[in-house]
Amino acid sequence: MRSPHYGKSFTALARSRDSCYARNVSVRSLAPTVLRAAAVALAAGGLGVWVATGAHRGWTRTSEVELRRDEITGIDYPVRRDKFTAGIEIPLASLGGAALLAGLATLTRRPGNGASAGPR
Repeated sequence: MRSPHYGKSFTALARSRDSCYARNVSVRSLAPTVLRAAAVALAAGGLGVWVATGAHRGWTRTSEVELRRDEITGIDYPVRRDKFTAGIEIPLASLGGAALLAGLATLTRRPGNGASAGPR
């Protein structure tokens, strides 16, 4: 029966486990990626809400006036009903927030090799 170290040199067995399995993995900050993803989600969400509720190019409306006709007299009369229609400020605000998050993503520092770390 073979031993678990069969065929390995003693120098390979003497090294630490971390040095044997170490990889060159770049370690960088997760903050810019998260901020960019949040910016895209915010922009898509704002535009999606605006389109889904009617893409009104004016201000947001929370009610709608509908004309109904009286069956007996034939007179038209207004009836107000609750209906949310997002206005143009919804996608503009979401795009502004997304631009702010994307700007913050470019300002976050990424650890690097020290070449672009600036003066010390």
